[in-house]
Amino acid sequence: MKSLLSYLLLALLVSVSFYLLFEQGAKEMLIVMGVVVGLLAFFSVVWRVMRVRGGSMAEEIRDRTITWWWMVAVFMLALATHKIVSFTFLGLLCFSALREFFSLLPKEETVEQTGTADGEPKVRLLQFKDPVAVTICYLSIPLIIAVAYVQWYELFIILIPVYLFLLIPILFVVENRTEGGLKSFGVLAIGFLFFVHNLGHCLFMINMGAIVLMFCFTLTEVRDLLSFWLGKSFASLAGRMEDGWLQRLLEWRIAPSVSPKKTWAAGLGSAVIIALAAMAFVPLMPEFPERQLGYGFIVFVGFMVGLLGLFGDLVFSMIKRDIGVKDSGTVLPGHGGVIDRVDSLVFTIPITFHLVYWYCF
Repeated sequence: MKSLLSYLLLALLVSVSFYLLFEQGAKEMLIVMGVVVGLLAFFSVVWRVMRVRGGSMAEEIRDRTITWWWMVAVFMLALATHKIVSFTFLGLLCFSALREFFSLLPKEETVEQTGTADGEPKVRLLQFKDPVAVTICYLSIPLIIAVAYVQWYELFIILIPVYLFLLIPILFVVENRTEGGLKSFGVLAIGFLFFVHNLGHCLFMINMGAIVLMFCFTLTEVRDLLSFWLGKSFASLAGRMEDGWLQRLLEWRIAPSVSPKKTWAAGLGSAVIIALAAMAFVPLMPEFPERQLGYGFIVFVGFMVGLLGLFGDLVFSMIKRDIGVKDSGTVLPGHGGVIDRVDSLVFTIPITFHLVYWYCF
């Protein structure tokens, strides 16, 4: 009964979103949303078939697909309603990611003695006990929402990397600190630059047109899925090949200590496919004041999304390994935490925004 009610609620959210977009005459958004929903319906069939056949990954794909349904449904509804709803939703996304990042770190100074492979002791020292500075980081989110909402681009682009970046160390001085400030400031800077400034670019992207945001979101998330399946396929192919340059090329790891399974072949292959897939968005893009997005430029943007999405994933894998966690959280079944879902977007959203802004404005 509970499952049936959740499916009905999900269907209601999706239906209302399509109805609102239809009423607004947003045919471009309807096309993209229709494709996304179609893909989710396809994977919903796939995991059921795999479960009947006893596939080993059936439950993982099931959890991932159901979570994707809910994320897409809420995201669709946020974009289909009033602009302030979209801004509020995206602001909550930034807040959730920042809060999750801070929650991964110890709140008091700790020293952990751990052994390494060569027998030498390793000391890990983390200090994170700055409630006032953390509160300021959180308060910067509604401020950046307001600035983006009124389309004050000049302030939006410097508010976090200039003013907040200067305010935090000044606060440490006022607190008369002489120890741990550099370490705390580094952690705080990573948090507000990644999850308020970089991810917050999605707020100003709404001003360009919701379809631009959908372009970046869709290509980034498809890249994540594509990279996973290409990695599996290339690994299987390399395992059946004789030792040679092609096998070594397929198995060439990007950063084995950071992510043992990530290869250049899967990463660059995904980026090329995403670059080609980006061309489908050209007829859907809005009319910009200076010039329109051409196929050549959109292919370049798509490739950058594919490449930076790869390194966004790897950068946060590095951070999680340094902290000593596998996933950033458990809030999203099958995916992990919020950061596990937005890690690539932290890199792809700002580069997409600035490339389009530079080219068209």
